[in-house]
Amino acid sequence: MSMINVEAAVEGLAPGSSSFALDRRLPAAEQVYRLLRNEIITCRLAPYEAISENRICGMFGVSRSPVRVAVTRLAEDGLIEIFPQRGTFVAPIKMTQVREAQFARLALEVALAEEAARHWTPQFTTEIQQNLVQQAQHASQGDSSSFFHDNESFHQIIARAARLEGVWTTIQSVKTVWDRIGHIANRVPAHTLEIIAEHRNIVEALDRGNASDAAVTMKTHMKSVDHAIARLQPLHANYFVA
Repeated sequence: MSMINVEAAVEGLAPGSSSFALDRRLPAAEQVYRLLRNEIITCRLAPYEAISENRICGMFGVSRSPVRVAVTRLAEDGLIEIFPQRGTFVAPIKMTQVREAQFARLALEVALAEEAARHWTPQFTTEIQQNLVQQAQHASQGDSSSFFHDNESFHQIIARAARLEGVWTTIQSVKTVWDRIGHIANRVPAHTLEIIAEHRNIVEALDRGNASDAAVTMKTHMKSVDHAIARLQPLHANYFVA
């Protein structure tokens, strides 16, 4: 894709539009970073998309300094790649990073589910059932963005029930590559239906207070990323690299 596509991806968020304007009370670098990060994670900016610092400066009315800070952070996150004398581009989804993230998240999420089962209460059941209703509603509407946030809330409820919300913060720091896959996969109806079914199995185990079953069902759920990738690779082969 060309640099024109970068502008098109964020034109609705550019200064002067009704949906976005830089808050001059907050650091510009942080705002530019968060915007571009979101565009990459949601795949509105696709792998190999060219990123022009000059164009971003013009769109947001900022100097090169905050843009360069934002770009450097994105490179550290593994979301963009900087090639001297060639340019800056959105990074592809690297399978090595996927496997590393899966290893870390699997261990933490399974432990959270197991611990949550020991502290589960009817209040958590009510809250998570409401979340499941929202998941089903947004899936049926094809609202992949809202479904993504429902999914996030589902796992956060479990972390809260386990009395280990700080662990969820740790998980968020390692699952960036998963989020990119999730946003693409959530556009496939079969995928969202599978996720909801897996979530219901987890909730049934939690409602029984069965820590072992909660761990097993969460482990199955965490490994579903393999099915998502297998489904997506033929459709988006250029998104993934070894």
